[in-house]
Amino acid sequence: MKIDKNDNKNGKFLKITCFTFAKSKFTAYVSYSLEKYRLLPKIKNKVRVYMKKMKIGIIDADLLDNGTRHPNLALMKISGFYKSRGHSTTLLTSYVELGSYDKVFISKVFKFTNIPSGITKLKNVKFGGTGFFDDGGKWLSDKIEHHFPDYDLYRDYANGEIDKGKNRGKVSDYLDYSIGFTTRGCFRKCPFCVNKKYDRAFIHSPVEEFLDPNRPYIYLWDDNFLSFKGWEKILNDLEATGKPFQFRQGLDIRLMSNKKAKRLSKTRYHGDFIFAFDHIEEREVIERNLKIWKRYCFKATKLFVLCAYDSQDVKDISNTFERIKILMKYGCLPYIMRYVSYKDSVWSNLYVQLARWCNQPQFFKKKSFRQFCEANQDYHKNKETKCASYKTMIDFERAHPDIAQKYFDLRFDEENQYSNSYGYGRKYANKQNCDICSEQQKTWEDAYLGNLPFHEAVKQYFEKELDLQCLSFSEISCMHPSQEKLADWFCEKLLAMPILEVFKIVHNNSNLEDVIQSNIPQFSNLADAYIETPNILGLSGQSMSYAELGIYLDNGKEKSKVAQRKYGENHSKLATLLDLVVITAPSSSYKAALSVFGTAFNKRNDNEKRKLAVRLLFRIPIIQKMFVSAHSSELDIEDNLSCLAVQTKKRRRSNIASLLHFISDELGDEENILTNALENIRGWR
Repeated sequence: MKIDKNDNKNGKFLKITCFTFAKSKFTAYVSYSLEKYRLLPKIKNKVRVYMKKMKIGIIDADLLDNGTRHPNLALMKISGFYKSRGHSTTLLTSYVELGSYDKVFISKVFKFTNIPSGITKLKNVKFGGTGFFDDGGKWLSDKIEHHFPDYDLYRDYANGEIDKGKNRGKVSDYLDYSIGFTTRGCFRKCPFCVNKKYDRAFIHSPVEEFLDPNRPYIYLWDDNFLSFKGWEKILNDLEATGKPFQFRQGLDIRLMSNKKAKRLSKTRYHGDFIFAFDHIEEREVIERNLKIWKRYCFKATKLFVLCAYDSQDVKDISNTFERIKILMKYGCLPYIMRYVSYKDSVWSNLYVQLARWCNQPQFFKKKSFRQFCEANQDYHKNKETKCASYKTMIDFERAHPDIAQKYFDLRFDEENQYSNSYGYGRKYANKQNCDICSEQQKTWEDAYLGNLPFHEAVKQYFEKELDLQCLSFSEISCMHPSQEKLADWFCEKLLAMPILEVFKIVHNNSNLEDVIQSNIPQFSNLADAYIETPNILGLSGQSMSYAELGIYLDNGKEKSKVAQRKYGENHSKLATLLDLVVITAPSSSYKAALSVFGTAFNKRNDNEKRKLAVRLLFRIPIIQKMFVSAHSSELDIEDNLSCLAVQTKKRRRSNIASLLHFISDELGDEENILTNALENIRGWR
């Protein structure tokens, strides 16, 4: 430290120049009065302490007391800040010998986390977090809050747990994720939540502030992301990293819209989408927005279900079961969040068993609550006594038979109205809300009755806004005529429509799908896709895996198992793009089944099937785009294959050429517009 008495500021200050441990320099001016009152030596000592390399202790109190799967972000930022200034930091595994550290930082998230008495009174200890203060206490200073987290802080702990035999997945949060807040704040101010400091959501950190390029995933602690007006830009920034991400706090389903659902569902999201259903009084808005969300989302969706907060009585248990039933209906998984006051309930163990049932999807998806409790009794070692699950169930049923009768036998697989989602090759994940279609008179029943002009119905069909597959759902408005009659009627009408009319409908469509890698056809034999695949599935009367379908399509050619599976996949996917097949993933493997339209298609002779197939090819995005573009300008097939790798382009080019030949062969003299468009496409003859 250098003190220059000659360089003064208005004759009142001394200039002090300090060089830190990290060899950076800062200058400060102090009052002459400090020297007069002999305080300057103390300043010198303070500066020397600052300049000295400090030994910093870090304590994650939740980890030491209860164990936790989540690293403490604030502690990682503190560690990163001090390390960057040349100091050493250590994640402490006990409260022993804290006096040997220059500074000790303690954080805890949960109030029930215990720490030794008197620890927070030590002079070298600083503490914070929602476990100490209802609102979390003071924020970290900006220079720490916006510092890059020290992702190595927990590395020794995580590796130590793995060495002890713990599954790596249990400590994955410490090793595999970049962690941060892109926004902070929430306007809800829920009484059970600690996030009440602010009345709105606001930007907090850019993604690059906490992004570790060496970690494969990102998770975010944002309080209410969907309430921030700039949510879409942040999603763009997250996707630009190329890394899958997830919001750990749960997103606000009450703020869902078509725009948000469409955008969010198309992201590289890691794991289940998580929302919350805290109060039964919100069922109307929750159900309305779940219908919007399920329209777009294929992935598993989970909702936190808060219980034992408003009360811990039978009414609360009934409300919890009702919310579980609603989530079953929409194919969503409940995750029971027991407020600590559940322990005060006479039915405290029922809350425990509800959580055990719901929070383990492998049981929840296959068993009712009663079956779950009975299964626990079957595994109970002492058959002469009752296990906790079974005893709780029968005790509650004896006391409240009406509630037990209403809810104990509900099964997810029976209540789920979204079990047959649209799957691959379709614009949406599930059917539109029937109420919306009915209000707009855009249902299949309206088309059949003439309330919706047939030309408009075809337009909606080729835009994939109207999908015959919605007729396969259990609760629909289109009850008359029957699903089979509607499909037969539409098949007949489409067959009678000239190809040129189909093209004109597509040409006038301003809402064409993008051409992406997954919707560009790949096949070996076109007839195997549009004739044999629906025929095999129709004869079998059940869904088939790619491998099973490939065996039947192989027809004695004795391809390898891998080749058979790939053959089944490619041809069922093309059949799906033609709306003849539906592909879903009900478990670990994809399954192909005959679609609603495919059932009507199979009734036609081969010549009619060929004519229908030509028209259905205009549902495929690359065919739509090529014909629309070629109507007014020349192009090459490969112009529309830019999303593919070079070698893949060559293989798919021949596939697209085959489809263009197929269309060309069916064109008549009166369809010269299409013939001219084909002349403008290079590379298919």
